[in-house]
Amino acid sequence: MPIQKKNVYGLIFIFAFTLFYYLWLFLFQDHSYLLTWGGNTLSLIGSAVPSIWLYQAYKTAEKPDKPFWFLITLGTFSYFLAECSWILYESVLRIEVPYPGIPDLFYILNVLFYLSAFGFKLYKEKTKLVLTRYIFDILFIMIVYATLSWYFLLNPIILAGDVSLLAVVVSLAYPIGDLALAFCLLMVIFSSKQLFSNDLILFFGAGLFTYIVADTAFVYLVSTETYDSGSWTDPLFILGVLLIGFTGLLQKNQSFNLLRKKAVDRTKPMLFAILFPFFGLTFLYLFMIYTTTGANAITIGVGLSILLVIIRQFLLLSENRRLLQKYLKNADELQSSQERYRSLFEHHPDAAFSFTLDGIVQSVNEKGAEILGKTREELIGHSLIDTIHADYQETVKGHFNNAKKGIFKHYELPFSNLGNEFYYLGVTHVPIKVDGEVIGVYAIARDITENKINQEQIKYMAFHDHLTHLANRIRFEEVLQKSIEDAKMHDKKFALLFMDLNNFKDVNDDYGHAFGDKLLAQVARRIASMVKKDDCAARLGGDEFTILIDDLDSYDDAMRWASQLLNKLNKPYLIDGEEIVCTPSVGFAYYPKDGECVQDLLNKADAAMYKNKRHSKAM
Repeated sequence: MPIQKKNVYGLIFIFAFTLFYYLWLFLFQDHSYLLTWGGNTLSLIGSAVPSIWLYQAYKTAEKPDKPFWFLITLGTFSYFLAECSWILYESVLRIEVPYPGIPDLFYILNVLFYLSAFGFKLYKEKTKLVLTRYIFDILFIMIVYATLSWYFLLNPIILAGDVSLLAVVVSLAYPIGDLALAFCLLMVIFSSKQLFSNDLILFFGAGLFTYIVADTAFVYLVSTETYDSGSWTDPLFILGVLLIGFTGLLQKNQSFNLLRKKAVDRTKPMLFAILFPFFGLTFLYLFMIYTTTGANAITIGVGLSILLVIIRQFLLLSENRRLLQKYLKNADELQSSQERYRSLFEHHPDAAFSFTLDGIVQSVNEKGAEILGKTREELIGHSLIDTIHADYQETVKGHFNNAKKGIFKHYELPFSNLGNEFYYLGVTHVPIKVDGEVIGVYAIARDITENKINQEQIKYMAFHDHLTHLANRIRFEEVLQKSIEDAKMHDKKFALLFMDLNNFKDVNDDYGHAFGDKLLAQVARRIASMVKKDDCAARLGGDEFTILIDDLDSYDDAMRWASQLLNKLNKPYLIDGEEIVCTPSVGFAYYPKDGECVQDLLNKADAAMYKNKRHSKAM
């Protein structure tokens, strides 16, 4: 990720500040007081600024990254405290800075916090085994370096004069810490997972490298008693700390997520980390031969044994690498499969659930939670059977049990959630199989409410008259046929009433067809108010209506009902402010007396109606 333009000013400040520091040391090299005060003040500022940058990064970092930035901030702040204590001794109290002293405590804490930060990063991103190897490698570095430092540096100093054990430990801590930081940085750079962006790696590396160079030079100058405040190493310390602090600006301004991983070859071995311990061991062995009486049978035997152990380890590492490649390939395929499944599951437009064999919800997507009117957290770990209406629970249980047997079938389920929202759901239960064994059940529930309503509306329109909302001819003949079959089976009687409106043509001619339609609608409402649940009223077309009066004890019952209907229909109608009277003519057909099929009964009732109409005109 390229450095943003606003961060360029930070870089300009870092290098301008370092240049000014060196310029100060050059200009005032012959003025001890100004040299010391200026150098200490610049060191104080140079460690305070990166502490602020890193603290801001910690405040804005994402939660998983906060511990890392907190530890880095503590490390830089420890360096700032070391500079505070140094300036207190040298510039305020005007006494020689003790060695070892309080500044050394904070300088060492600075390194320990940096090591802890990178150790945390490796811990979060790697397995415990890799982290353990990292710790052992750090200990190995410490042992090798401590051995060499003791032989070449510290032992001569101790033999030459009165040096305290604390001074020895502190003198040893600086180079060991530097080497551990260097190794840690290499671990991060060559890690099989990219733990940081390239920018962050660049400036962490540059900062730590500069810091290590400065610290190594400082230890050498102290050990040779040639170090003075205002040395050429002082600006290097500050440059290293500023470069580390600059990573805080990168994190803050770019909002870079440290946990982001780029595509890298995870099977490429970290050759340096593998070979480093063997190089160290070989070097110590050769050094042992050099410092003793020379090679003999024992040292040669030990050397060959070490060589065989190293060869054996390389063979094991080669086999481990092959197995690791195979494991990582399978892991990548599995992860890819899981991510595809998770993406399909989470973003599926239908409600999706996974259940245990006991019917407990293991996972649910957002659409499923929306339809059920609950949060995902409220659903996971619970059964859904109680959310289903009692009339449908056995149906759902049956389909769920069939899915456990490997049988699945689509079915429709009416459902009302806690918010009284009604859905028609198209549900399919699918068994989850692993190695041929059913371990759970998926459920996909599609919201078919709109389709269902549209289907019902279409079905309603297909069997009902759009003007009066009574049954149409198709529906009426279908009901009439079922009544005939039922009557034959149970020896029942029913009546069929055929009716039209007298003078309806005149109403249309005088008032218009829209007025006539409103009259037909009011007539239909009066008829519907008289029809029982098991009866059926229909408009066959025009002003013709039919009514099925079902399950009669006697034909006289039909006559009494028709008389009540006529009394209601003969009353005036108020339409658009006009009051009119439009009386009907009716005719009856009785089952089974007048016919035993649909057409015979309709023809008989129609003929009876026209006979009555002619009779009423004659009168």
